[in-house]
Amino acid sequence: MTSRIKMALVMAVALAGMVLAATGLMDRALARAGLGELDRANHRYLDESYDSALEGFLVLSAVKSGLAVIEGSEVGIGFNLQVGDLVQSVYDYVDIAWKTVLAGGTILFMARLVLDGVALTDHLVMVLTFFCLLMLAAGRCFLPNRKGMAQFLRSITATCTLLTVLLYLVLPLSVYGASRLSERITRPLIQQSYDAFDQISRTFTPEGAEDHLGGDGKGASALETAIGVADRYERLKKRLQELEAYLSEQGKNLAGTTFQLIAAYLFDCVIFPLAFVAVLIIFLKGVPGYLTRAQRDRRLAETIRETARPVSTPSSNA
Repeated sequence: MTSRIKMALVMAVALAGMVLAATGLMDRALARAGLGELDRANHRYLDESYDSALEGFLVLSAVKSGLAVIEGSEVGIGFNLQVGDLVQSVYDYVDIAWKTVLAGGTILFMARLVLDGVALTDHLVMVLTFFCLLMLAAGRCFLPNRKGMAQFLRSITATCTLLTVLLYLVLPLSVYGASRLSERITRPLIQQSYDAFDQISRTFTPEGAEDHLGGDGKGASALETAIGVADRYERLKKRLQELEAYLSEQGKNLAGTTFQLIAAYLFDCVIFPLAFVAVLIIFLKGVPGYLTRAQRDRRLAETIRETARPVSTPSSNA
């Protein structure tokens, strides 16, 4: 009888939970309890990160355009000389960084869409969880001998419960944890990389390339013609050597900046969220086992105490 009363109470709680979850009252209560502020913080972080990635993408696109123009430039000394080979290594680094920012911005946008999708479907999963709990309690109350059905319903209920916890707690907390680490570790690195590429974008423009290459190939004066091709060749050779040294220095700087940007986005968009999800899932899976072991140990201790208690025997009458 006591078991039937317990199952009846569980059925009542499950039915009430279904109604509250279906009408949205449960979500509003959880939002006031702190999940609403957590959701707003996550959306704020994703929006700011996406805007930063978009800004960096535009900067890198401008750098790529400037380098593409320089790649096709020619200088003349009576014949034309391509300078594209000099900027090829720099262009490769910028192209890798451009693809990294493109992938990172896409992942951030997808994460924002996932959170929006979770907000639209999480209450439906909670309704399903309470419905499975209702069916489990009803089966144990009215069909106690159906062990196979009870085991199946218990598995379904446990799966739905885990999914509900994932949607309401694990996913938001993983994004929030990743955002905290990002603000302290990776966001400064990403901003430094953007500043470096922004400086490069002011350098590698057609006007900048013209300054480095000089005007040897455009409208030679009569005096330059009189000097001859050999002298002009020596002056252009010196300018190209200076440009090569400059590009070599910039290439080394861009290599480090590109590696830094790739590592920052890899941690920011992949490693940090997945690490928090793994930790929270391990924690959630360990809590039921810990509670079960604690209950088993308590029962064992009670059994030992009952066994060790001295048995009182009735005294015999003389």
